[in-house]
Amino acid sequence: MPEAATYAFAYHQMLVAVAGSVCLFGTWVGMRHFARARATEGMTRIGWLFMASVGTGAALWASTFISILALDPSLNSGFEPVATGAVLVIAITACLVGFEIGSRHFTLAPEAGGLVMGVGILAMHFIAFKGWHIAGHVEWNIYGVTLTLLLGLSLSALAVNRANRPVTRWCRHGAAIVLAFMICVMHYAMTASTSAVADASVVLPSYLIPAHILGLAVVGAVLLVMGSGFSTYIIDLKLRTESADRIHQLSFNDTMTGLPNRIAFNERLAFDAADAHEKAHKLAAFSIDIDGFKDVNDVFGHSAGDLLLIEVADRMRRIMGPGEFLARQSGDEFLGLQMSGNHPQDAQAFAERIARIFAQAFQVHGQPVTLTASIGYSIFPTDTPERDQVLSNAKLAMHRGKSKQRGLICQYHREMDDSARSRRAMARDLQHAAERGELELHYQLQTTLADGKICGAEALMRWRHPKRGMISPAEFIPLAEETEAIIEMGEWALRTACRDAAAGKIPGTIAVNLSPVQFKNDNLAETIHAILIETGLSPRRLEVEVTESTIMSDQTHGLHILRKLKAMGISIAMDDFGTGYSSLATLHAFPFDKLKLDQSFVKRLPGDAAAAAIVRTVLALGDSLGMPVLAEGIETDAQWQFLSEAGCAKGQGYLFAKPVSLALLPAAIDAAARFVRDEPSMPETVRATAAA
Repeated sequence: MPEAATYAFAYHQMLVAVAGSVCLFGTWVGMRHFARARATEGMTRIGWLFMASVGTGAALWASTFISILALDPSLNSGFEPVATGAVLVIAITACLVGFEIGSRHFTLAPEAGGLVMGVGILAMHFIAFKGWHIAGHVEWNIYGVTLTLLLGLSLSALAVNRANRPVTRWCRHGAAIVLAFMICVMHYAMTASTSAVADASVVLPSYLIPAHILGLAVVGAVLLVMGSGFSTYIIDLKLRTESADRIHQLSFNDTMTGLPNRIAFNERLAFDAADAHEKAHKLAAFSIDIDGFKDVNDVFGHSAGDLLLIEVADRMRRIMGPGEFLARQSGDEFLGLQMSGNHPQDAQAFAERIARIFAQAFQVHGQPVTLTASIGYSIFPTDTPERDQVLSNAKLAMHRGKSKQRGLICQYHREMDDSARSRRAMARDLQHAAERGELELHYQLQTTLADGKICGAEALMRWRHPKRGMISPAEFIPLAEETEAIIEMGEWALRTACRDAAAGKIPGTIAVNLSPVQFKNDNLAETIHAILIETGLSPRRLEVEVTESTIMSDQTHGLHILRKLKAMGISIAMDDFGTGYSSLATLHAFPFDKLKLDQSFVKRLPGDAAAAAIVRTVLALGDSLGMPVLAEGIETDAQWQFLSEAGCAKGQGYLFAKPVSLALLPAAIDAAARFVRDEPSMPETVRATAAA
């Protein structure tokens, strides 16, 4: 008896080991297929999910029956054929549904998928036991059965969780180990909760599949399934290797720089995204834009620009390391990829390496040229589970950084999407702001500094959004210029300002700003002429303000439009003089009627000696050219006194009046009357101080 008991025990443990091994190998292959399914889309994804379900389900099916046989190998037993087939169908179906749910992107998807698999595994055991007939009867312990149920559900959820949320590349193996461990633990739990008692009076039906035959058939069948699945994996791995080779062949397709092109980048992105899923690594995508390259083309010509791009590409190629990829998209924009398990630190280091290659000046036609690169990057799958979105995120980050300062490295954050969506929504609303009556004009009075009398007003656009309230011009004007909505808005502002002035509501001249985008319209002068006729305003009461950058974008075209406006009798003022180009050649090319001194100089008066010297120089320049100067941003009596004594003709600022709506303009005019003086020597408050 002891020898028989020892033999039975050894045979029992051997069957348990076989069941665990079959489950381990089969589910390992299935989890590899599941990882491939998560990295693909469409019918390919469905195919990989089916292969993962067949491999994992067959392994669970085989290990379930082997573990049942191991409960008491000495008993004569058999299995119902229908129940045996039903268990296989349930196993594959439960795995298919569980993997499908587990691969989704909602919060508890892996756990929910694992629970579905757990329910399927418990259903497999229930039906398998119902179809298991022995020459005797089985007694069950309710507590052991309950423990078995809990183990099946919890360990299944853990397995799919590890497969779907791998912390390291070994988590894929961990999922298979958990399922194999579950089969073994559930077997021992059932062993402790069941008692098989032999009964010679029980006769087994003849249609049952004998236990030893089923055992051999199960092992043989599952080995065939797993062998087929493993072969599929090997074939897929070979195809991926060949795909990698094909990508390498496509790499040098950009004839100028020798770098991969956008097509090669897209294939590499797809390959690396799948590899990132497989290895539980992260993939960083980079958008690299060269700052100042357009100036090189404009100054030295396109051939010199091409040579510069070749040099940039050579420098970047020399710093590439393992797992890093670089491509040229178009023009001066490059794209990069980096595979790593240590993102975003490695991504930041890679971007800094790229930025450092621009520290040394480039030589163009023997002259040193210094450039910078604006770089944005995003991490897959941390920032997004969609591989096609990761590059869009990187470009968004690059543009966000470049809008703040050239040469910045900017990491993508989800808040950028919110900002971009808000900006797009604002752009849509801006297209119809004028027709919906949301735009307003506020007027800031302009004063003759010698006597303090009002000489005109400047029209300033405001946008009262129905939901967001009053929006700053600094926020919506650049957006309006970017979307060209400023053309319609600018025409509305001109018409409204001219109508208000013609109605006698605005004293003196009315000044209206013109955007550089409006100057692209060849019919701008004709449009303004039509508005003057429509509103009945005299051209001599209209003054248009332009910045020098507006003219410099296309000097010949810009000056042609200004001459047409001046021929109508409209005054032309150069706005923000002292900033930007401030070219004397522009002043020589066109006789402006007025120069507007930028407030950045005025606000430092009179204490800043450098600002005072610049202001005196501008005033002397204006006087010698016969162009009166209007100073912006006057806020104190001391500034007024300095400018008046220095010979500045006119001014505007919060000292005299803030910008107000048309309804409040009469009150502002009345308040400004206190600055009128008979003696042009000094402001009223300064005279009072002197008298005291």
